[in-house]
Amino acid sequence: MTWSSTVFHRNRRLLNYGLAIILLLLVTISAEGVRLFAGNLSATLFYSPFFKLRSNIESLQNVAEENRLLKNQLAQASLMISNLTEARRENQRLRDFIGFEPPPSFRLIPAKIFSLMQHFYPIAAVINKGSEDGITINLPVVNRYGLVGKIKEVMSHTATVQLLTDPGNAVSGRVAESRQIGVVKFSPEQGMMFDNLPGDAEIKKGDLIISSGLGGIYPAGLAVAVVDSVYPNVGDILKAVRLKPTVDFSEIDELYVLVR
Repeated sequence: MTWSSTVFHRNRRLLNYGLAIILLLLVTISAEGVRLFAGNLSATLFYSPFFKLRSNIESLQNVAEENRLLKNQLAQASLMISNLTEARRENQRLRDFIGFEPPPSFRLIPAKIFSLMQHFYPIAAVINKGSEDGITINLPVVNRYGLVGKIKEVMSHTATVQLLTDPGNAVSGRVAESRQIGVVKFSPEQGMMFDNLPGDAEIKKGDLIISSGLGGIYPAGLAVAVVDSVYPNVGDILKAVRLKPTVDFSEIDELYVLVR
C-alpha cells in the first residue's frame, strides 16, 4: 500500500497530463461532431430545397428548349410536306401537259402568273417572263387544256397576257369535225360565242372548236372551246352557237408561251 501510494504520488502529474489530453481530444472530437451535425442540418434545412428548386428550374428549361426544337422541326416538316405536295401536283400537271405537242417551229416557255386583271371575270394576266426570256408581242399562250390568249405587252422580266375572255380578243376558229370556220369571241352578256357560222353549217353540242390558224397569230389545231348549245338560225343565214371554253379561266395557274 505504501509502495503503490508512493508510485501514484510520483506519477500523479503524468496522470493529470494524460487526463487533460484525453479530455481535450474528447472535446475536440465532440466539437467536430457538432460542427458536422450542424452542417448537415443546415444543408438539409436551407441548401437542399434551393438545390432541388434550381434542379427543377433547369429541368423545365431543358423541357422548354426541347419543345421549341420539336416545334421548329414540326414546322419544317409541315413546310416540307406542303412543298412536296405542291411539287407532286405540279409534276402531275406537267405530266398531263406532256401529251400536248407544240406546233412545228414552236417551243414552250413555262410561266407563272403574278396577278390577274378582272372585270367580273378575268381579262388579263401578268406572267413572270419577259423580253429577257425571248417573249414578244402577239405570241400565243396556252395551258394543258387549250388556248388561253396572246401576249399583249412585254417588259424585261414580265409580260401581260390578253385572255380569250377579253371582248377585244377574237379568234378564228374551226369545227374540228366539219371543218366549218367561224369567229370565237367573248361578251359579258352572252359569254363565249361562235359567230359568223353559216346557217347550213354542220355543228352540234359537244363539238370541239380549234384554232384555224388564220390571222397569223395562233397556230392551227389549238383547243379553244366545246359547243354548249346551238340556237335556231338567225334569218336562215347564220347560226348562233354558245361555247364553253376548254380552259377554266378562274383557275389558270401554269401557262406556256409558244415561241417560234
